[in-house]
Amino acid sequence: MAALLDGWEPGGADRALLLSTFVMFKPDAVVGRRVEPALAFLAGHGFEPLGALTVRVDARVCRELWRYQINAAPLAVIRAVDMILESGPPCVLVALRDTRGPERTGTTAAERLAELKGSSKNRSADGGSLRGALGCELMCLNFVHAPDDPADLIREVGVLLPGRRAEVLSLLAAEVSPRGAAEPAAVARELYAAHPAHTLTRPVSTFTRAASSGASSRPTPSGTSDRPADPQSLLARVEELAADADGLPLWDRIVLAAEMVEGLPSEGRPLLGPPPGKRPTHPRTVRPAGPPAAAAADR
Repeated sequence: MAALLDGWEPGGADRALLLSTFVMFKPDAVVGRRVEPALAFLAGHGFEPLGALTVRVDARVCRELWRYQINAAPLAVIRAVDMILESGPPCVLVALRDTRGPERTGTTAAERLAELKGSSKNRSADGGSLRGALGCELMCLNFVHAPDDPADLIREVGVLLPGRRAEVLSLLAAEVSPRGAAEPAAVARELYAAHPAHTLTRPVSTFTRAASSGASSRPTPSGTSDRPADPQSLLARVEELAADADGLPLWDRIVLAAEMVEGLPSEGRPLLGPPPGKRPTHPRTVRPAGPPAAAAADR
């Protein structure tokens, strides 16, 4: 990616990296029919589509995409995310132009969208975020991904589309056009036709069982009443859901897995996170306690 950009004229690179970014809709956004509402929300905040393409994100790509944070995630959460990404629908990558521009916003398109997207963990602090507008209720079913800054954008394009890097950079540098603006909704409609909708709520049969046992139909931040107490048993239960041990439809099992891992604490410190102060609603922006030497050792 760096070698490709070395050959670009400065104006094109600025359009691709400072004025543009991308949002990637995950499979839950497809079956949950969130793509078009998200595009409308983004348009209302000055982000116009430049075009769209589909991309497959399997477990291996997932680990590389979130390389610097996934080390802190519990294994049960990672496997629940695998279930979502490998559920059938591809992800939809939409290139966006920030029509307000850095001269008005004081920041790059990628950084502004990262703030607007909101956190999947700290949802109560998101206010008018994109994820809040889409009804994000569970950490794993969070609908969208976007890079944090231009450097992140460069790395992630290389990870997601290694054979189409030049094409994606050219798309990010393109001008807004009627054809490009219409493309994301057209791609979404094709995927909607191929993949049945799901409410992304717990299936009725499990509501009945939960009611008879006195369990809540939606988990509290501390977790669900039927969640195994130890990490190994929890991981085994998620693996059972992934393997269809319960005989339930796939997206019912995905919702159950997402509920089961909701609220699990991190198991360590991410290798890298947003710089402190850049993402005030992001849980990783809190500086570690203790003397500077200890903090430096942790990094």
